[in-house]
Amino acid sequence: MGTVRADLTAAHASSLQHVATPGATFTAEQRLRIAAVARDAYLATDPSPPWVRPFAEPALDVAYRLARHAGTITEHWYEQIITEGMHPLEWVEIVGIVIATVPVVAFARAAGLPIPGFPSPEPGKPRGRVADELAPATLNWVPVAAPADKAASVVQALSALPDEWDNLWDLAAAQYMSDAQMADPLWNRGTLSRPQMELTAGRISRIRECFF
Repeated sequence: MGTVRADLTAAHASSLQHVATPGATFTAEQRLRIAAVARDAYLATDPSPPWVRPFAEPALDVAYRLARHAGTITEHWYEQIITEGMHPLEWVEIVGIVIATVPVVAFARAAGLPIPGFPSPEPGKPRGRVADELAPATLNWVPVAAPADKAASVVQALSALPDEWDNLWDLAAAQYMSDAQMADPLWNRGTLSRPQMELTAGRISRIRECFF
C-alpha cells in the first residue's frame, strides 16, 4: 500500500472535526448522530430500500437516504420533508454533514484503512454562520447565498451555510482540485493529467449511475 498524502489525511481529519463542531442549526451531538447514520448507511451490506424511512427523526432519514440512495431523492420528496417541518437550512446542513463524512469513510474503505472514528463533540448551541443574504434559486431546491443562479447548481448548493461551503472546498482541494485550479484544463498533481482525471471520474460516475 502506498503512502497517503499528508494534505489528504489532514483534510479528512479536519472534515470529521468539522462534523463534531456546532453548526448553523444543529448542535455537535446532533451533527455526530447524523454523521453516524450516514456512515452506517454507506457501509451497510443490507441497506433499507429507498422508499423506507428507517428512523423516527426526519434528519436521520434524510441523512440515510443521502448517504445510500442519493439518486432516488426528488424535489417532491424534499418538499414533503420541508412540509413536515424541517427548515430548508437544516436540510442544507444535513447535506453538508453527509458530504463531510461519507468521502472520508469511502476513502478509508477503498484504501484498506480502518474506518476512522469521530472526534468528541464540542459543547454549545448551534452557532454556525449563515450567509448575509439568502435568495431562492431556480438551479437548486434550497435557498442559497444571494445573488442566486450565478453559478452552477452543484457549486452554489451549500452557499447558504458558509461553514459547510468551506469544508466542501477544503475536501475538494485535497481530493480533487481547488476552485481556482478547475479553470486550468492542464492542471495536475504530477500524477494523472487533468483529462485522465476527468475520464476516470466520468467513467466511475457512469458505472455508479450518478444522477448528477
